[in-house]
Amino acid sequence: MSTATSIYQGGSAATRLAQRTLRFPLVRIILAMVFFMVPFLLIQAGATHFFEVKLYSRLGQLFGALMGCLSYAFYVTRIERRAVSELGLKGALGEYGAGFVLGGLMVCVSVASIAALGGMRALSLAPGGIIVLPLLMHITVGLIEEMMLRGIFFRVVQESLGSWLALLASGLVFGAMHLVNDNLSVLGIANIAAAGAFFAAAFLLTGRLWLCAALHAGWNFVQDGVFSLAVSGHKVKEGLLTTELSGPDWLTGGAFGIEGSAVDLVWVLLATAAMVMLARRRGRIVQPAWRRGRG
Repeated sequence: MSTATSIYQGGSAATRLAQRTLRFPLVRIILAMVFFMVPFLLIQAGATHFFEVKLYSRLGQLFGALMGCLSYAFYVTRIERRAVSELGLKGALGEYGAGFVLGGLMVCVSVASIAALGGMRALSLAPGGIIVLPLLMHITVGLIEEMMLRGIFFRVVQESLGSWLALLASGLVFGAMHLVNDNLSVLGIANIAAAGAFFAAAFLLTGRLWLCAALHAGWNFVQDGVFSLAVSGHKVKEGLLTTELSGPDWLTGGAFGIEGSAVDLVWVLLATAAMVMLARRRGRIVQPAWRRGRG
């Protein structure tokens, strides 16, 4: 049974009006976001207030994100009345691990390409670099942003407008979310939008949160946790390696980080195309609702 037909059926005129309202895509997106974000924000505020040790605060934020997922699952089962397939746990650990490694490898490929063109060099190992805190942060951020933008926004838009428009919308919204970032450039916003489409393609391929959330986390973590690079314009603590960028901003990304590099943009677009082709081969492409209706 499709989501559109599984939300409360039958009952009085008032109930039927509520049914129609709950089927409206924007209402579904807002409700799902509220159920997911409110527990996270409350727990995050508590963790930040009560824990002076940053490790405990980061763990509290991750716990808040997981509680948000449970709250979202409650919304889906009780209001949308369907299985929470996007949070299915079978094989989730392996899927997450593979996604984290792939996301990190993509950064390594971009870094190696920029370095080969003379835009970057590693200076030294940084044994005092902080690894655990950025790791926890990026796992949490990846989970939150992918739940909001792929698990909720992309999935609902895809049901109405189909996969192609949902991929486009997901990339554009992801790019728009980063418009306030420091040191943003035209290449930077293009890279972020392409990354949004890439993560959406990963969700399209699996229909679950774990691969795209792990790709996002691994991508961000290796940038700062390993190469000590700015992530989307945000400079964080020193990672395992100290690196130096040199050359034009179109090559290195400048102060925005490698996500502002034309080289990185090429790799992200190629990875997105490969992910979409794989999803299409597996029959994962969804047609718009008006075309499905004709069938």
